[in-house]
Amino acid sequence: MLPLRDNNPTRGTAYVTVLLIIINSGIFLFQMSGGGTAIDSLRFGFVPAQLLKSSDEFAQGLGSHYQLQVTDEFGRQFHYRDTGLPVMQSNVVAIEAVKALPAQVKLLTNMFLHGGWMHLIGNMLFLWIFGNYLEDRLGPLLFVVFYLVTGICATLTHAFFDPGYIPLVGASGAISGVMGAYLVLAPRARIQAITLLGYIPITVNLPAWIYMIFYIVIQNLYPATFSFGEGGVAHWAHLGGVAAGMVLILMVPKRRPLVIPVTDVVEEDADIVI
Repeated sequence: MLPLRDNNPTRGTAYVTVLLIIINSGIFLFQMSGGGTAIDSLRFGFVPAQLLKSSDEFAQGLGSHYQLQVTDEFGRQFHYRDTGLPVMQSNVVAIEAVKALPAQVKLLTNMFLHGGWMHLIGNMLFLWIFGNYLEDRLGPLLFVVFYLVTGICATLTHAFFDPGYIPLVGASGAISGVMGAYLVLAPRARIQAITLLGYIPITVNLPAWIYMIFYIVIQNLYPATFSFGEGGVAHWAHLGGVAAGMVLILMVPKRRPLVIPVTDVVEEDADIVI
């Protein structure tokens, strides 16, 4: 269920939210211009084992996790005669990329990388819909701090549940933190979203708290619990971000919200209104 817009008024342009969208998009385009995102994900993405394991254990795990098949000059693969299994060797390029930066630095850098166009577009859509309201309530400087802190909390949550060697990239943990704060501050705001009824796209208009329950339970908690490790989505990072956002928003100073004019409460422009 993708959000299209909300009905919360703001005091002006959310410049920090726009800047974050520009930075994320610019970094992704720069990655693509260099031939892809795989090596950058290894270099700047957060690898949980790098933070949680000892240096010796981490190095040993890298050697066994990042491997390449041994081939001759014609690209033919070597196999063991007795087992038929391919002969493997350590992928030195990948290992050196993972070790290029300390894990503490990657707690921040991983939030500005994305694995593909849909990953980027989806995250930036969520950031625009929910980020502009939160920036309005917190102000630009506090919003930046809030965004980064909840993103780090999301990354650490993912590391706790999946302390492996697959790099974590994406802004969705921090954006989930923004959504958690939105749930606390504006549970009755209206969210217009698009979803599928079978194969037919329809629009729905529903309260923010219902949308957030769908996001938390259906899109993240259920797959995190019953489909662990499948689909390449860091569901625990999303859940950790939401939880961090809900807690942190209660602890920081906030500006008073603007009143939603009655004329702005539009419910008739969706296929389904809840």
